[in-house]
This record gives sequence, C-alpha cells and structure tokens, in this order.
Amino acid sequence: MDKPSLNGAGILSKNGTHSLIKDSKDNFINYISILRANLLPISVITLLFIVITVIYVLNAKDFYKSTTTIKINRPQGSILSSSLIPEFQDFITDRYISNEIEVLKSYKIRETVAENLIDTFKAGQNNENFYYIFNHNVKEADSIVSVAVLTDILSSIVKIDQKRGLDVVDIVAESPSRYEAMLIANLYASVYQKFSLELSREELTTLTRYLNEEKENKFKDLSKAEIELEDYQKKGGLILLDAQVKNLVENISQLEAQKNAANIELSTKEKEYNSLSSEIERIDPTLVDYMNGKIDESYIEEIQSKIAELETKRDIEASIPQDESLRLKTLEEFNRKIEPLKRTLNEKLQVLKTSLYSNTPEDRRLVAQKLLEANVGVQAYKTKVNTLSVLLAKYEDQFSKLPTQSIEYAKLERNRKATEKLYLILEEKYQEAKINERIKLGTILVIAPSVIATKPSKPNRTLIIFLGVVLGLATSIGFAFVRNYFDHTVKSPDEIENKGVTVLSWIPVIDDLKGGGQSEFIVANKPKSPASEAFKALRTRLQYAKLEETPIKTILLTSSVPAEGKTTISVNVAGSLAQMDKKVLLLDCDLRKPRIHNVFETDRFPGLSDYLFSNASLEDITRTSRIKNLSVITSGTIPPNPSELLASKQMKDFLDKMKSLYDFVIIDSPPYISVTDAEILFRITDGTILVLRAGKTPSDAFFRTCEKLTKLDPHNFLGVVFNNFSYKSAYGYYYNYYYYYANPEIKPKVKSNGLDLTQKKMTDSKDI
Repeated sequence: MDKPSLNGAGILSKNGTHSLIKDSKDNFINYISILRANLLPISVITLLFIVITVIYVLNAKDFYKSTTTIKINRPQGSILSSSLIPEFQDFITDRYISNEIEVLKSYKIRETVAENLIDTFKAGQNNENFYYIFNHNVKEADSIVSVAVLTDILSSIVKIDQKRGLDVVDIVAESPSRYEAMLIANLYASVYQKFSLELSREELTTLTRYLNEEKENKFKDLSKAEIELEDYQKKGGLILLDAQVKNLVENISQLEAQKNAANIELSTKEKEYNSLSSEIERIDPTLVDYMNGKIDESYIEEIQSKIAELETKRDIEASIPQDESLRLKTLEEFNRKIEPLKRTLNEKLQVLKTSLYSNTPEDRRLVAQKLLEANVGVQAYKTKVNTLSVLLAKYEDQFSKLPTQSIEYAKLERNRKATEKLYLILEEKYQEAKINERIKLGTILVIAPSVIATKPSKPNRTLIIFLGVVLGLATSIGFAFVRNYFDHTVKSPDEIENKGVTVLSWIPVIDDLKGGGQSEFIVANKPKSPASEAFKALRTRLQYAKLEETPIKTILLTSSVPAEGKTTISVNVAGSLAQMDKKVLLLDCDLRKPRIHNVFETDRFPGLSDYLFSNASLEDITRTSRIKNLSVITSGTIPPNPSELLASKQMKDFLDKMKSLYDFVIIDSPPYISVTDAEILFRITDGTILVLRAGKTPSDAFFRTCEKLTKLDPHNFLGVVFNNFSYKSAYGYYYNYYYYYANPEIKPKVKSNGLDLTQKKMTDSKDI
C-alpha cells in the first residue's frame, strides 16, 4: 500500500490524498462485504434477539410508581430555650437532612410500615390491591409473608432521595399493584412523621418532667425557708431591717441574680462553641487555633471587660433612685460611656471577620462566622461573670460587717427570696414546657401525598424492544466481524488479485450440484445458466492465457486442498471447449480418489492406468459423451504406485500422443499439497489452473501452493478459478446487473449512468 506523500511545505500531495481516499473506500467496501457474506447469521441472531425481547416484554409485569413528597424542617428551638440558646449550626442543615434520610431507611421504620401494610390488608382482604405481602414461592395463593420478610422487601422497592439544594425528600415506592405502591409511599411518610413527632415530644416530656421535679423540690425548700424565718421571728428575732440593710440585701440579691443568669448564658455559649469546634475540627483543625489567636491579638477581652463593668454599675445605680427621671438620667450617663466602647468592639470584630474570611474558603465562611460569634459570646459572658463576682465580693464584705442579729435575719430573708425567685422561674419554665409539648407539631410536613398511578412506570416496552433490536444488531455484526477475523479462508477474488495472482474467472454457486452425477455437467444441462456463462468466459480466457508459437493443448486442473470442486470445473471446462467444435479429451489423472466416471455415470475401468500397464487399448479406454467432440478417459484400476506411474515415460508418451489427436486435453488431478501427483503433472503439461473454493480454501495453503507453482515455472501457471463464489455477497450492489445479463428475460433493477458495471468488472478481469 502506497503511503501518502508530503510536498516541501509539508502538505499532503494529491496522490497521497487519493491514496488515503482509496484506502478508506476499500476498507468500507470490505466491511460491507463482510456484512453481506454474513447476512444470514446476522438476520438469524437479530431475529432471535427480537423474539426473546418480545417474549420478555409480553410476559413482563407492569410496575407502578407512586411518590410522596415531604419537607423536613430542622428544629429551631423551643419557647423554653429561645432566650438562652440562639439559632446556630445552619451549615449542618444538609447533614441533618441526610441523617433523617438514614432514619427513614432504618429497619425500625420499615418494620412499622410492614406491620401497618399487613394490618391494612387484613382489614380489607382485597387480594387484587396487594402483591408483595403474598408469598409467591408457595402454591397457596393467600399465603402472607412475615413482617421480617416484608421489611427486607421494602428496602429494595422503596427509594428515598433528597432534592438537590432543598429540604424536600421524595419517597418513591414501586409495585405491580398501583394501590399497593400508593399505600406504601403514604405509610412511609405517615410512620416517619409519627416517629419524628414522638421523638421531639419525648425531649419536651423529659424536660417537663425534670422541671416539675425541680419545681416541687424548690417548693419544699421555699416552705422550709419560710418556716425557718417564721420560727426566728416567733423567738423574738429581728423583725424589721433598716433601709441601709434592706438596700444592701437587695443589691446582693440583684447581683446574685445577674451572676446566675450570666452563668447560664455562659454555659449555653460554651456548649454552642464546643459543638461548633468539634464540627470544624473535622473540616479544618487549624481554623480554631487561628481564630483564637486573632481574638487575643484584637484586645477584644479587654474591651468586653470594660463594657461589662459599666453595664453592671449602671444596673445597680439605676435601681437605687426612687425618682424615675433620676433613674433615666443615670441610665443615659452610663449608656453615653458604653456606646463608644461598643463601637470600638464592633470595629475590632469587623476587622477580625474581614481577615478571617479572606483566609477562609467560601464553603467554610458560614462555619467560621458562627464559631467567631460563639467565641466572642463566651469571652463576653466570662468577663461579665468575673465582673459580677468582684462586685458581689465587695457587697458580701459589707454584709459581713452587719450586727450579728441583723446578719442572721438577713440570711434567712435572703434565702427565702432566692428560693422564691427560683421557684417562680421554674414554675414559669414548666408552664412554657407544657405549652410547647401540646403545640408541638414535629418537623415533618407532607406536602404532596402519593396518588394511584395512572400508567406503569416500567417496563418501557418500546425502549426494551428498541434496545433488543440494537443489541441484536450489535451482537450479530460483532459475530460477523469476529467470525471474519478467525476465518482464514479466501472469500473474494480481490484478495487474490491484491497479492498479484491472476484470476481467470469466478464460478457462481451452483445449487444443482447437490445431486451429483450428471447434474455436475452444467454446460450440457443448463447452457444458459449463470454458471454456464462463467465457464464460457473461462474458456475464452484460456485461449489467450498463454501467447506462444505452440498453442496450449494440455491443461491441468488442481487445487490446494481436497473438495474444492476441481472435478466439476474440469468437466465443464472440457464441455465448454467442445461446444466450440474443438476436439477435447477429458482425462482423469486422479489415480487415488477418481470421480470423472461418477459424473458421466460410466465404468471406472478400463482406464488410464490399464492403458499404461498395457492391459487395454486406446479404443478400450476412450469413451464418448453426449456432447459432440468430447471424449472421456477414466482413471482405470487404482494402482499401488500412482506417483511413479504418472512420472513414467509411458505417461509422457501418452500425453504427446493425445496432443496429436485432440485440440485440448483437460486433466483432472489430486490436490497439490496432499500428494506429489499434481506437481509431476505440472511439469509435463502446457498450463495449470489452480481451483479454490470461496469461503473454504485456507488462505495460507492457497498462497503457499501459488508460491510453489510460480517457483517451478511461472509461465506454466495460468491462473486461478474462483469456485462457488457468491457474487451478491462480495459485490452486492452490482449483483442486479450480473443477474440481468445472466438472465436476459429479467429487467434490471439498478442503473448507474447507463454503464453496465458487471461488464466493466468482467472487462477488468480480462485485462489482468
């Protein structure tokens, strides 16, 4: 194959381009030829796939799909905790939804759905509305599966998926029963909704129970404190405190209340901060240390300490004046001092946020913001608790300097007030918890319950049939190419011509050969058949195959391997030559497995071997045929040494004598590779034709035979006859022309610019 050439500029030349186009065209033609040669198996395999697909589609169950859509809301905190625990952890919403989906898929939910499904069936007893609850592996039609088995089945027929970017989840159930599919999807949503509600209420119930117990305990403590104060008064203790002592007790109580509230807030912020820290450490362990270092560098704690101190003094001094205008004036003065500090704190925090965000990936900024706010909150309440502790210590010191009798009474009064205040707080929280428990609706909302499907979701019969056809075609075409890859036989004349071997003619497939005998004599039986025309073409080319002063007379026909049709070719070549009024002899030199006598339905002996052994005369072995001018000499008695007999001087003298009596002597011989008989005859004849059978002759054996014949005498090797050739398989588009000229009574179906492409193909073959 010529390689495409490049000119000086590196551009593909015209000849190179033409070569590439020709190669592509040849490859395409080869592919088409492979498909045409395997048209039957391709059709059978494709049809088989289609039949299997249709049978599957006709027997496949219809499945119906139903979908229930629910919205999962993340808990936002209750009335009870709204004042102490702010909303946080928005960044784990998706994780929360993922956790809830896993709960939906849990065995507990599936088991409850299975129990409800079986209970629903037992209540209705309508078998047509259910499929999966029945045990289809037993003969009893009404046998119901166990809850455990149905629970496992639900895991495969129910799909739960979150819609991207939303808090919405689809519960999709499939079943051969459209009612069952709808029921399963709705039961899933109902069971999960009830489970979630009970779980959330359980938390409130536990808290309510705890508050009630604490409230009762504090009520007992309050009763005890009141009794102790009453007993002290009955014993003649101090009943009234002066204004200074009352003011001191009130300030201490207020500071203790503020400190307790600050401790609660600090505890809440620390829990929030620890929770966020544990989440962030899984994402970026260095972020927490980096943020703490930045907060320390910004002097935030120092500013928070000053703000906390001023706010504490403001609250204490604002509670002393009885005059409202004086109290407001006090608040205004302290607020005027606090505002600049808050602005400074906000500026510091803003700088810190900007620095933090610039060094934090976008997907972690929300996490960092929440962590920063929690950290600042922890620092603020720590500072406030410390400030209150310092002030409370000063008042405690003043309280310790009171008279002994006043201290004892003040302690009792202080204990009673503190217990009473705590009891009232617990009572308030307990009532709020009871209200929350009653109004708790859960976090699950069914926004689109499933309905009975109107049409099956699967199987998609049209798609399945289409895929069956595609798969059948792909498999069959793949089979064709794999078969061709492993098929090492010669399939078309082009393969031979591309190797430089001359193709004299190709003989089409002859269906009438199945009967054997006289049916093989095609030129006599069907002189106008396509095969007869092919033999006439071969006859014409033989006359011009070897241009020498002495005309060609003895023609040997052999093959590479057995059963390639050389006897049939020999008989019909001899017959076609005789039809030209040429005196022709058909000589059977296959002294091992002769067949000429079978074709003409005559005796095998006396024949050639008998003549060579001088056991018969020439007149005894020469037989006539039903075609004028065609004589036949059979093989005769099978000799023990065929090769020696064919190589004898008697054989050479016999051929010389036959050349003087006949215009052509056509010799049938054994296969070339099997024995040496054909090679012996090759050396003593004028020309040799090598017969091969399309799709049967191994290419390596054929080309090895060609190589040996060429080495022996290239002028004596006339060419190849391509036998049993399917013109339609190899040159399918041109087959209509071939068929038209082989059958004149048939009109052509294909035209191409008035050119008879078959004639062109035949003419091209003549030129070879």
